[in-house]
Amino acid sequence: MPEQKKAVVPRLRFPEFRDAGPWEVKRLETIVELAYGAALPESHRNKGDVPVVGSNGIVGYHDKPLTKGPTIVIGRKGSAGEVTWVEEACFPIDTTFFVQFRRSLDSPRFLYFLLLTLNLPELARAEGVPGLNRNDVYSRRVGVPSATEQQKIADCLSSLDELIELQAKQLEALQAHKKGLMQQLFPREGETTPRLRFPEFRDAGPWEVKRLGEICSFLKGKGLPKTAITAEGSVPCIHYGELFTEYGEVIRKVKSCTNTTTDSVLSEEDDVLMPTSDVTPNGLAKASCIKEKNVVLGGDILVIRPNKQQVFGEYLSRYIRYQEKDVLRLVTGTTVFHLYGNAISHLRVSLPRMSEQQKIADCLSSLDELIELQAKQLEALQAHKKGLMQQLFPQEVG
Repeated sequence: MPEQKKAVVPRLRFPEFRDAGPWEVKRLETIVELAYGAALPESHRNKGDVPVVGSNGIVGYHDKPLTKGPTIVIGRKGSAGEVTWVEEACFPIDTTFFVQFRRSLDSPRFLYFLLLTLNLPELARAEGVPGLNRNDVYSRRVGVPSATEQQKIADCLSSLDELIELQAKQLEALQAHKKGLMQQLFPREGETTPRLRFPEFRDAGPWEVKRLGEICSFLKGKGLPKTAITAEGSVPCIHYGELFTEYGEVIRKVKSCTNTTTDSVLSEEDDVLMPTSDVTPNGLAKASCIKEKNVVLGGDILVIRPNKQQVFGEYLSRYIRYQEKDVLRLVTGTTVFHLYGNAISHLRVSLPRMSEQQKIADCLSSLDELIELQAKQLEALQAHKKGLMQQLFPQEVG
């Protein structure tokens, strides 16, 4: 029996196709064939210039391809359902499918964007390691327009992808610039002056080195389970988990609120906050200077209160992050890792005069503002692409 086809149209069409009639509905198996990737040991993924593609992108390079390009690689295990476009010949590994195009499809790039709209990760079967079944993908019904409309949609979204990629590279460049600048503005290990100083401080002499315990006092936050955080809360608060996900070196605006204030620890302006426990040690080198007072600070937050005659909190939070390796040496634990005030009090801190500390902090804050602006522009473009795809592809195919 021939396949029953339902007429569908997207909500948004380019002017030249508005009278072109409905899209044709087809099963994916009539458009593509999904081939299995091949096993490739880790030791063979570090030679050659052919991309080795896993469930979530490029995982190495090999000297021989498994398939020519362009192709589409779909995660089969691990990041099941993730879709990757690969322009050149590549080697998809055995946790993936790769697409072999059938003659009934005119634009491979159109198919890539079409697959992105299908939310294939929802099809992954959670039996041990989530996996994607090929027949489940084949059974999906999709709308397919004419060859010229396919190409128009593909060209439009590809141009947007190029702009997103450019914005992402600019963001990466700014972040790399900041990292390199910090390496110049803070002294290297065993040195007492940085390699780069602002002109007015070039004759100011070497920096002092003090232990953190000499210039700060320490206390710990209390309570504040996640259930106590509410949008209707009357008091700003910070849960320790937010130090990993929500805040950078400086907290200028607190994002959460609570009504729980009994026996709470409240911030003072310029406190430096650090998480004290995590299942991996690396996150414990995060430090954030809070610029608001009377914020409720939850348990598992180490509060470092600077002597404001000797160190600025914002300078200190940035310096602690810069000294990540030294901080991680102070972490203890095996399955759950901890950072205690009595341990970090021994951290050695290089200190210029207060005016130079402020200059360094202001410089890095200006760079942070530029990075944040770039990140917001990237997010806006990604949101625009998502919304545009919802308009360009029919949402209910049946």
